[in-house]
Amino acid sequence: MTGPDPAVLARIAEKLELLTRVESEHGFGVRIDGPAPLAPIADLPGVAEVYSLFQRLEGDNFRFHAPKEILTPQAWAAYEVDPNDPMGSPLIVGYEMDSVPPGLRAEIRGGDPIYLDLEDLDVYYMESSAYVYQYEHPDEDVEFTVIAPDVATFFDEHVLGPRYPELTAVVFGPAAGEQRLRKGRHAGEYADNWRRLLIAAGLSS
Repeated sequence: MTGPDPAVLARIAEKLELLTRVESEHGFGVRIDGPAPLAPIADLPGVAEVYSLFQRLEGDNFRFHAPKEILTPQAWAAYEVDPNDPMGSPLIVGYEMDSVPPGLRAEIRGGDPIYLDLEDLDVYYMESSAYVYQYEHPDEDVEFTVIAPDVATFFDEHVLGPRYPELTAVVFGPAAGEQRLRKGRHAGEYADNWRRLLIAAGLSS
């Protein structure tokens, strides 16, 4: 396994800088914190490098920050794969936030996670109920959706780029991302403030 193309990392950094500037101009209410350098992890090529570019990204629907298991080399060395986990103890790379009431978001880490497979480094999504079912029925197939082949592609294309509507559709269903605001200064625009930010920055539609 090899790390991400340096050009992709540079593009992610440029997008984050652009989005930070556009957010300061428009005030959509998203959160972009960073960067926060992390030591590279040989077992996870490219993962710490991507998460070094920001501390947290958060909008109405999603929250992303580095998995606690990679914050230090010591934390990763102490991480143990659960032999009973049918999914191989994937890392959590982000959370959907739509199911968390706004008033509780400071207290609750997130809703259903988005995962990173430790073997092939795919980023995928599966509902928490499906994960529990897989624990109870490890010999049966369970439904999950591979979103991207690696973390760099995931953030470049699905979080910070034109495929963000696809991410929303995978997690919430095809109709969720099309919801519009009915009143206020953004009436008629998409209800998801992160999507509005990407559109204002020219990164998505």
